[in-house]
Amino acid sequence: MDSVIATAVKKIAPARDAQLWLSAFEASASRGAVLFLVGIRDLKQVNDLHGRETGNAVIAEIGKRIAGFAPSISGTILTARLPGREFLIIAGISGQYEAEQVARKLLTLLGAPLHHPDGDLHISPRIGIALSRPGQSGVQLLAAASSALSAAYSHKGRKYRFADSEASVDSQRNPRLDKGLRQALTQREIAIYFQPQFEVATGKLVGAEALARWTHPDFGEIGAEELFAAADRCDLREELSYAIQKQAVGFAKLWPDALHLSINLGAEELADDHAARLLSILDEARFPFDRLTVELTEESIVRDFDLALSQLEMMRTKGVCVAIDDFGTGYSSLAYLKSLPLDYLKIDKGMTADISGNPRDLIVLRAIIALGKALGLRIIAEGVEKDSELEMLRAEGCDYFQGYLRSPPLSAEQFLNFIDQKR
Repeated sequence: MDSVIATAVKKIAPARDAQLWLSAFEASASRGAVLFLVGIRDLKQVNDLHGRETGNAVIAEIGKRIAGFAPSISGTILTARLPGREFLIIAGISGQYEAEQVARKLLTLLGAPLHHPDGDLHISPRIGIALSRPGQSGVQLLAAASSALSAAYSHKGRKYRFADSEASVDSQRNPRLDKGLRQALTQREIAIYFQPQFEVATGKLVGAEALARWTHPDFGEIGAEELFAAADRCDLREELSYAIQKQAVGFAKLWPDALHLSINLGAEELADDHAARLLSILDEARFPFDRLTVELTEESIVRDFDLALSQLEMMRTKGVCVAIDDFGTGYSSLAYLKSLPLDYLKIDKGMTADISGNPRDLIVLRAIIALGKALGLRIIAEGVEKDSELEMLRAEGCDYFQGYLRSPPLSAEQFLNFIDQKR
């Protein structure tokens, strides 16, 4: 076993060696170690756009970078490539702070552009991190890291996530979610909820953002992040997005004409035919194009700017509005904001949470709103929970808001009742 570990420090070990070490780890968990599970979030998109040969080259390059980086980690024990798009690093370091520093450095390294004949590829790596606990088995540790990686895949801002050290991890949770997802899509078990949106100046209801929920028979309500993480693992993201969009548009047909619908698009959904597919959904439902807003994160646009631009321009020419979601958490760039056909800039809830008590947060918020206004964009703030936050937003000239201050997400039926109450 020692020879396997020593050899693996200098190169990516095959998965079978990783499993050997994980078995040995069951008897020595108390020594203290951290498991980093690294995944390539957008590998399917690379395969679809550039071919599987390019995807394999991306995996090889990521493995090469990890192998070169691993010896710099204090107490590196093992590096290994697991099946699919994931890599494993086990290091004998202690404490969350040191693990976080390693994760940030690794993400910077892996996120550097990869050269390709058609132009640089921008890869979006994710990391799930699990800190060992006394008595924890290797299988449990790997399951904890896998759960954290699933959350990181779907998280819009930070690209690494720690496993919950307090909760016991069900090693079968992800496999059971994956197994049930296809059936849930077939039997239309994915429910749509709507987060109401309001005008800041008047409090008037102006529309809603569509959110997905799945009530699993064993695990209860599964939110959008975990749902899309399962879809990514099963290569079902496109099918899931299509089902959500079709349902959301179908429900929104019943709303008054003055209300707008917002739906989220990820980088994986900015494929060559996605704009046409979405427009066909609107056509079939006879839903006015100008009542739809598509929300994209900064990261999804940076990933393949030319492709994103062509897709957005196609939708925009039909009257669909475009919003940058979670602004302030990604790759903010004035060049992108100036070049894209945008209508809204949506401020991440993390930027509004403390504006009434933290002067620095207020300064940043004020700068974002001023930037958006200078570019002719309307501003939406999400996650508003206090009257004091709403007053600040009103004073700074924010246009719209959403959050628990006025309403939590509502089912389709509840939202219709909510509309009636607001008339």
